[in-house]
Amino acid sequence: MEDFTYILQKVSAGKDLLAEEAGYALREIVTGNVNPSRTAAFLYGMSCKGETITELTAFVHVMREAAVQVIVDTDSAIDLCGTGGDHSGTFNISTAAMFVAAGADVPVLKHGNAGVSSRSGSFDVLRCLGVRPDLNKDQVETCFRQTGMAFMFAPLYHPAMAHVMPVRKELGIRTFFNIMGPMLNPAGVRRQIVGAFSIETAEHIIRILGNLDTEFAYAVHAEDGLDELSTTAPTHIYQLMDGNLANSRKFDAGVFGLSASTMEDLRGGSPEDNAAIIRAVLDDTATRAQREVVLLNAAFAVHASGIHDDIQEAYYAAEESLETGSARSALENFASCTSDLHNSRQ
Repeated sequence: MEDFTYILQKVSAGKDLLAEEAGYALREIVTGNVNPSRTAAFLYGMSCKGETITELTAFVHVMREAAVQVIVDTDSAIDLCGTGGDHSGTFNISTAAMFVAAGADVPVLKHGNAGVSSRSGSFDVLRCLGVRPDLNKDQVETCFRQTGMAFMFAPLYHPAMAHVMPVRKELGIRTFFNIMGPMLNPAGVRRQIVGAFSIETAEHIIRILGNLDTEFAYAVHAEDGLDELSTTAPTHIYQLMDGNLANSRKFDAGVFGLSASTMEDLRGGSPEDNAAIIRAVLDDTATRAQREVVLLNAAFAVHASGIHDDIQEAYYAAEESLETGSARSALENFASCTSDLHNSRQ
C-alpha cells in the first residue's frame, strides 16, 4: 500500500481510489495517524472529486470495524433513521415511527444522534420523552433483551470520529460522513429504512447496502425534500431484497387512503415541542396529518422487518399498534427500562 501522500495526490488529480486505497486512507485518519490539515485535504478532495460506490463501501467497512459492537439477536430487527440535512423543520417522524413499529412486535435497534442540521435530533427528543438515550453497550444489550428496543447514541459507539469531527466542523461543507451514519448501526442490523436528503443520495445508500450483508432495505427521498416517506408529495423509493436492487419507484400515500397534507401540517419545533407531538400521536390525539405521516413511515418499517410480507398488512399492523395503545406502551416500557438501567449504574 502506498503512503497517505500518494492517496492525496491521486484524489487531488480527480482519480478514483481502489477499495483497498480508500479503506487504508480512512483507517489512517480514524486511528489518528493523519494530521488535521491532511485530513481536511482528503475530505475536501473527495467531495470535489465525487465519491464512488466502491470508495463509500470501503469507508463504511472501516467505520463498522472501528465501532463499539453491540451483540444482540438482530433477526427481524430494524433501524429507521435519516441522513438529516433536509432542513424541513418537521417533528421527529422516524422516532415516533419506531414506537409504532415496536408496538407491532418489530424489534427496533435505532442508531441516532443529537440535532446537527435540525433543532431536535432523535437523542434530544427521546430525552424529552423520558428515555435515557445515552446507555452504554452493556445497558443497551440488556434493554434490548428486556424490551425488544434499543437506542444507540452515535458518539458513544464511534469513538474513532473524535479524530474527524473537529475537521468536519472547521470545513463546514457536506462530506461523505453525512451519508454514512445510517449505515453504521453498532448492532449490525441487516434490515432498515433509510431516509436521504436527495434522490441521488438514496440511490448511493441502497447500492452501498447492496455491497454489504443487508437482507432488506428501503432508501427513500420525498419530492418535497423530506428524508422520510411523505404525505405531502410522492416519495422516491429504492428497495433492496436478498441482494437484488429494484429501480426507484414513486409511492403516493393515497395508496393507503391517506389524505394529502402540507409541510406546515408536519412542522415541529424544539425537542419539547416534538416530544409533545409524538406523545399525542401515540395517545391517538394528534392531528390527522401528524398521525398519518407516522403511520406511513411505521408501515414501511414494519414491512422491512419481514414479519409481514405484504405492505398493506404492514400498514394494518402499524394502525393496530396505535389504536390498541401498544405503541404508547412500547414508549412507556422503553423509558422505564432505560431509566432503571441508567440509575443502576449511578
